[in-house]
Amino acid sequence: MKNRIINKKYFAGLLSLTLIASSCSDDALDRVNRNRNNPEDVYAKFILPDVMTATAFSVAAGDNSLYSSIYVEHEAGVHNQTFNAETRTGEPTLATTNNNAWNAIYQNIKSAKFAIQKTSEGGIEAGNAVTNGIAKVLLAYNLAVATDLFGDTPYSETGIMTPDGLPMYMQPKIEKQSDLYVEVNKLLDEAIAGLAGSDAGVSGAIGAQDLIYGGSKTAWTKAAYGLKARYLMHTLRISANRNGDLADILEYIDNSFTSTEEEMKFAHYNGVSAVNPLFGYSNARDGIGASKSLVTKFSEFKDPRGGQFGLWNARGSAVDPISLAKALEEAAPNGSPDQVQYTYPISFTGYAYTAPTMLLSYHELLFLKAEALARLGKTVEAKTALDEAIVVAFANLERSVNAGVEYIASAAPDIDLSEASAKAYIKSSVDARFKENALKEIMVQKYLAFAGASGESTETFNDIRRMKALGEDFIVLANPLNATQFPLRFPYGNSDVSANQAVKAAYGNGQYVYSEPVWWAGGTR
Repeated sequence: MKNRIINKKYFAGLLSLTLIASSCSDDALDRVNRNRNNPEDVYAKFILPDVMTATAFSVAAGDNSLYSSIYVEHEAGVHNQTFNAETRTGEPTLATTNNNAWNAIYQNIKSAKFAIQKTSEGGIEAGNAVTNGIAKVLLAYNLAVATDLFGDTPYSETGIMTPDGLPMYMQPKIEKQSDLYVEVNKLLDEAIAGLAGSDAGVSGAIGAQDLIYGGSKTAWTKAAYGLKARYLMHTLRISANRNGDLADILEYIDNSFTSTEEEMKFAHYNGVSAVNPLFGYSNARDGIGASKSLVTKFSEFKDPRGGQFGLWNARGSAVDPISLAKALEEAAPNGSPDQVQYTYPISFTGYAYTAPTMLLSYHELLFLKAEALARLGKTVEAKTALDEAIVVAFANLERSVNAGVEYIASAAPDIDLSEASAKAYIKSSVDARFKENALKEIMVQKYLAFAGASGESTETFNDIRRMKALGEDFIVLANPLNATQFPLRFPYGNSDVSANQAVKAAYGNGQYVYSEPVWWAGGTR
């Protein structure tokens, strides 16, 4: 049995992940005469691997998904910052809470803009249309996460550098989310057009430097279409032509993934030099426990995914599988857990050290397809899409559970996530609820599928907020503090609250996160 407490080997891997796509530090003497304001030039294709890594680890997953998982009750926060978030004690409103993710987003925006500049007409790598298109997809992704989580936020004046390598705008202006969404879609449309070309510039094709698709312009094009579907669905509450937008969503999906082989994921966690972000947090902090809200849903639905939980023994030395009934009995109560470690049950996915981060999964597209069809009244087609989504989601969870078992368990949990098990669950549990309320069941199943190590709780946070705006209370959350303190957004990052007067004024005392929804959820900022 391995030692399960802060294994130094894996903790070192966590710390090194952010350096996966960049050089390790050279000897200090090699940097003595370097002008840091005028770094050596770097081709765009060598900039983008770091953007891809940081987008996966720090933006799609990382703190964004961790805090989202607590707010949507995929997990329960039971220690330190996550406990504070669970109990709404400071953390949901503090500017320091999401500062690391805020900084990562804006570093990615700067780097992606630089890559786009270099590969655009007039740039030194003009003609590298595919690399340019990839950079635009990554820029759109990071901008969308920024505005989805923070609302109105700086963009056009960020990441613009002077010839001396200094920021051109020291206090970039805040821009409206409605305008930022126009920019997101413009970037994706430009990316799709550019990806039809080739990398004919001086630096050549991106090739293996592309850590997501290995330079496949077809795959990136499909990802761009899938993202357009996601972001258009976000705006359904404020749509002027809802049925037209739903039809467009279905068209985008038809141009996107057709299997899990094509999904937009970061699959470079080897468990040593690079680890899954949820594993990194769980292994180092043990700050989350099984959410009673989530376990209750698995129990009520007789969902086989409820078999994924285990209970600590010997104070953190290992986790032994437990029954769903035991997990329900021992799970952390949402909103009022004890602040303890190595006590509450955990999901084996918390230790899925090699599970990939999903930037956009195939099962997400299938759930979006099912939702769009259901909203258009096409329930037969919606059911077909939902059934496939559940089967694919079971397989994704199985991969994560197996990775967690490999690392932490003294015995494997009694859980069957095969296609046959998924179909049996659909027949025995899902079908009846779908007949009663097709749209509700689709959203409930999407909610259940997004729990885990894939980094998809952030998108669940978006779903919960947009459903609230539509008056659709499909997902029952148990935290009693939600009556007055459900976070409707994330607070701005402290680095800009401290340095940018516009951001400081918008932040105020941070309490706005409980009262002001973002634009696409019916708010004004």
